[in-house]
Amino acid sequence: MTKLKIVTPSSMLIEKTAGRFAAEMFEAMRSNGVKNCNIKNKQINLLKYKNNPRAFANAHLELFIEDATKFLTELLGKDHIPADQKQIIYDALMERVNDEGLDQIAKSTDGLLPQFEQTVLYKPDDEKPKPIIVNTTDIGSALKKVN
Repeated sequence: MTKLKIVTPSSMLIEKTAGRFAAEMFEAMRSNGVKNCNIKNKQINLLKYKNNPRAFANAHLELFIEDATKFLTELLGKDHIPADQKQIIYDALMERVNDEGLDQIAKSTDGLLPQFEQTVLYKPDDEKPKPIIVNTTDIGSALKKVN
């Protein structure tokens, strides 16, 4: 019996973003007459895809995952992005937390993501939870009421 995974909007966000990047790049290169290109040290013959950006994106999606992840991470630091969309992006990034590509991004920035750290969603590892105050009366007056 196979285990089914619940698909949420964040489940495929990075892949869809990478696919759009790939398709846009393909269309831009083909409209400029480029027949061969070198993407991340990989030689690609664009004529093989017969002006089909989707076929190109499906074949070379992994080349654009890192760029999509960087882009989505930068969006977390933007003020004009609504909080619910930031949460979807955050969930998508957390699903890929053990991805080697994400690990390389963190190493290339020395582990510092200043824009990300300024968002509402960011919580440092050493932050302690804030106490919940139910009633503002002091303990002395509370004890007097009990006695």
